[in-house]
Amino acid sequence: MPIPSDQKTSLSAIILAGGHSTRMGQDKALIEIEGVPLLQRTCSYAQAVVSDVYVVTPWGDRYQEFIECQIISELSLPHESPPHGPLVGLYQGMQQVKTPWVLALACDLPKLTVAELEFWVQQLANVSEDVIALIPRSSAGWEPLCGFYHQSCQKLLGEYINQGGRSFQRFLDQHSVAELTVRDRAVLFNCNTPQDLELL
Repeated sequence: MPIPSDQKTSLSAIILAGGHSTRMGQDKALIEIEGVPLLQRTCSYAQAVVSDVYVVTPWGDRYQEFIECQIISELSLPHESPPHGPLVGLYQGMQQVKTPWVLALACDLPKLTVAELEFWVQQLANVSEDVIALIPRSSAGWEPLCGFYHQSCQKLLGEYINQGGRSFQRFLDQHSVAELTVRDRAVLFNCNTPQDLELL
């Protein structure tokens, strides 16, 4: 079901494209699926369900020419060089975003669909007020880069990062998180290695 315009304006999306793609051996965001770079595909899917889409990355110049999203530059932390990991990227992105809820997505979700995202958005209406995130869970733990974060978690993220925390799993286990229902779990597939790419 298409998302009503008033609901879209209460949502924004942050796409994280800050990794080194070491296991892939090339920039995952630029890998083309059916002739379209992965990052561009993810941006277009997010634009179908939210009002504004942001890409958090240290390499904005690399991507700006082929995406119609706003770039948020990942900044260096004291005594560290970027990239700092997705949790820091999400936190820095959320500082620039004002909507109550933020859809966080990895840039490398080649099986994502607009229909699945629309199904996810509909679940936000049933989330209790104390919940800071609505994300899927698998046997390995939370799937933090394909779900929703409430603005109330921004302060908590900042405190956790300042204490040296970088693990999404540990952060989420400390707080009230609701499990997002996923109809088609294939959409959670991350393209991390050449072998993953062959599977496509």
